[in-house]
Amino acid sequence: MSSTSFSYFQSEDRLLVVVQPGDHKLWLTRRLTRSIVDDIARLFASQVPGDGIPGAGNEDERIALEHRMAMNEEDLDGRDQHHRPLQFSDSAPARPGDSDILLCTGLDAQLGRDYASLSFVCGDKTLNLRQSRPGFHRFLRTLLLCADKAEWQLPAVPAWLTQSLLGELLANLPPLDENDEQDLP
Repeated sequence: MSSTSFSYFQSEDRLLVVVQPGDHKLWLTRRLTRSIVDDIARLFASQVPGDGIPGAGNEDERIALEHRMAMNEEDLDGRDQHHRPLQFSDSAPARPGDSDILLCTGLDAQLGRDYASLSFVCGDKTLNLRQSRPGFHRFLRTLLLCADKAEWQLPAVPAWLTQSLLGELLANLPPLDENDEQDLP
């Protein structure tokens, strides 16, 4: 199982991407980030399963549903010991030495009905990152959140990738005053 973490370094105006296992580190530029959350995300959406199935909805509806399910981690088995949920932190790690980090200069993507694979081209080296569709949804969303935190204001981000999940989370909370009467003496 692999994990990916992102940190924004303002002095570089780049995202540091760390892929485990292997402690692979690369700089991801604003331009390449935009390409991932725009072009590659749109290609990814075009591969969403369910085409031709009656009642499955159109492509936009299916990709939005698949994204919601992935963000809610509905694809995961609760007994999976290797899974680490999405985690966020405001504290950035110490900036590693430049010799440890490769500058990503290009991308290649292979997308299918049950996977997504990104190849980060870094000079004469290539780092391949293959994920399930739900895993790639989480990768895209985290990448977009980091770009937003960096205030990159990326244009043309697909609507399904920016949908707020907060409304759904809040809808499941009980009203605060529901049990107030029971607490009175």
